[in-house]
Amino acid sequence: MAIGTLSAGQGHETSFAQLLAEWLGVELDQVRLITGDTDLAPVGGGSHSGRSMRLGGVVLARAADQIVARGARIAAWLLEAAPADVRFSGRRFTVRGTDRAVDLFAVAAAALREDAPGALGGPLDGTGDETMSTPSFPYGCAVCEVEVDPETGLVELVRYTSVDDVGRAINPLIVHGQTHGGIAQGVGQALWEHCRYDAGTGQLQSATLMEYAIPRADVLPQFTTAISEVPSTSNPLGLRGGGEGGTTPALGAVVNAIVDALAELGVEHIEMPATPERVWRAIARRAPAGSAGPGPRRRGP
Repeated sequence: MAIGTLSAGQGHETSFAQLLAEWLGVELDQVRLITGDTDLAPVGGGSHSGRSMRLGGVVLARAADQIVARGARIAAWLLEAAPADVRFSGRRFTVRGTDRAVDLFAVAAAALREDAPGALGGPLDGTGDETMSTPSFPYGCAVCEVEVDPETGLVELVRYTSVDDVGRAINPLIVHGQTHGGIAQGVGQALWEHCRYDAGTGQLQSATLMEYAIPRADVLPQFTTAISEVPSTSNPLGLRGGGEGGTTPALGAVVNAIVDALAELGVEHIEMPATPERVWRAIARRAPAGSAGPGPRRRGP
């Protein structure tokens, strides 16, 4: 299997193999994924914007259909039956109403025989090249709870729950993993990640991970994630994107939780990233002159 998408940790070698194993009846370890080879797959839409499974899966389906259709004609030749009477299931081509059958791999080997009919000879393969202009949107809901220390402006992420509709979840474990990573990325942008430039020279001052703050495991809670599978009506396989579900709502959920926690203090807006300094200054601007302080930690959903 050669495809024009590249994995950046999404587990393509597992999910794509699962699809072919389902459609062709082969074992997972019998599927080998080849990516990044433009001699074999000169066309590819990339892996951005949920394209990997949502579009790559459709391309694989078209190629698998071609393999089954041509394989049925080869099986009909081998079994001396009419092509219309051949059915494919569980890696076997069977003549309807009989016990005569032949394995997919045996069909592939027969296609390479010298006596194979001219129109059927050659490697048993299929090619999918699809352009899909109709989008297939994911849906979801995220709830975030934070605690804010008004004396220092420090924000602690206490709980985070996310439910995502990805259409058909090919591999739920991988979807959960992508959601967890997406939440961490969104929370990082909301609370810590900031590109700082020198005002005089334009020099980036947060060019390494020594200066650019990203979330670590010890500052994040254990996320609660769930998957809702409502097949998409605009995708042939019912698929929706699954990569952005964690990231997109996290920014709004986190910042809204902070503002909710500080609403009684008169804070209505916080710029991202909501660093302790920014939160503290927002509180200080609203605190009455000569007040003893804003009080104990504030909790916001």
